[in-house]
This record gives sequence, C-alpha cells and structure tokens, in this order.
Amino acid sequence: MVMFILYYLYSNIKLRKFRTAHGYTQIELAAVLGISLRTYQRIEYGQQKPNVYVVVRLQRLFQKDISEIMEEYTE
Repeated sequence: MVMFILYYLYSNIKLRKFRTAHGYTQIELAAVLGISLRTYQRIEYGQQKPNVYVVVRLQRLFQKDISEIMEEYTE
C-alpha cells in the first residue's frame, strides 16, 4: 500500500503505450474508465494525476501491477 501511495503522489502515469498496445483510442479508454475525454487527455499528458478509482481501473484493464503502469516523471 505504501508503494502505491508513493507512486500515486510522486509519479506521472504513462498511458499512451498501454492504450495503443491494447488498441484503444483516447475517447474509448476515457469511456471505459468513466471519465471525460479531456480528463483522460490531461492524465495521459501528465497535466493531471488520476484519482484512485482511475488507477485501479487501469490496473485491472491492463492486468498490470501499478508499478508497471506508473513511471517516474522526468523531463
């Protein structure tokens, strides 16, 4: 649980590679997650952190550990 919190607070989610690998468009994945397209785009572009609900849904959808989905943000 501590690892999850650290990733959630201090990491940027890298969704594009997972989204494209599974054949989703941005609008399709936003609909599956139950969020607006604009909210999804902000998350994918690193402008907004996803809430816990979205992170859990992504983990289940992609069948990956959170640590595999989330990466440290570096520019």
